[in-house]
Amino acid sequence: MQFTSLQLLASCLVLFGASSAVASDFSASCKSISLSGSILYADCRSESGNYAESALDTANCVANYDGNLSCASGGGYTGSCTDCSLESGTTYLLCDCKNGSGGDPASLIDLNTCISNTNGALSC
Repeated sequence: MQFTSLQLLASCLVLFGASSAVASDFSASCKSISLSGSILYADCRSESGNYAESALDTANCVANYDGNLSCASGGGYTGSCTDCSLESGTTYLLCDCKNGSGGDPASLIDLNTCISNTNGALSC
């Protein structure tokens, strides 16, 4: 059987469950987003359209690599970063992170690149 590009794309979307409720950009389907320590809280839309409270420890999704915050499973940035907060009205995590030179430069990462909404639950 021969597939056109459009048929292949449609098949992939069906196979991988494309849905507006399951987005890699969690802020598109979550509201009331806040951070307390390293715990991210949000009310996230499920596939049924209902919102559910969800929480995720961002330390499981973000790492500090030489003073730069990056997405990484089991990241553990909290061991070498301090004074972390969400930039007002955004999903940008801002921290002072130690680097190899001993400094604590400010580092910024959009949590949308590391965290997603999986059927109403925040996940890495």
